[in-house]
Amino acid sequence: MQIAGAVLGLAAAKQQSDIAKMESDSYKEQAHMAMIKAKQDEAERNQQLRRQLASLGTSVTASGIAIGTSASFGAIAGAEKEIAKKDINNIRLMGENTRRKYEIGASGKRAGGRAVMLAGLSKAAGQAYSIDKGPTDT
Repeated sequence: MQIAGAVLGLAAAKQQSDIAKMESDSYKEQAHMAMIKAKQDEAERNQQLRRQLASLGTSVTASGIAIGTSASFGAIAGAEKEIAKKDINNIRLMGENTRRKYEIGASGKRAGGRAVMLAGLSKAAGQAYSIDKGPTDT
């Protein structure tokens, strides 16, 4: 009976370890997806900046002012670029933060899986020792 208990205990520990590995893999995938989303958000913000600058250039030209000679156009364009730069830095920072959060979760799940497996092995070893010694008369 103790042998069956030890074998079932090992099987349960292995199954819990496998579950922890799957959860860890899921966290890794989410970390990867967070970085992809951050890159997409960055590209979208860059496109938005280009559209704003193009629209600004069109407005200035439509009013009959040469773009290269307008100090106002240069100031507004510079301000738009600076705002976009800050937005992109924030997008990168948030993406990196989210990625890191998921990587920490994955590490925790991997460590938990190893702990479960070690506990199962330890319990089985204790049962094996108990089986080897047989019943004790005290």
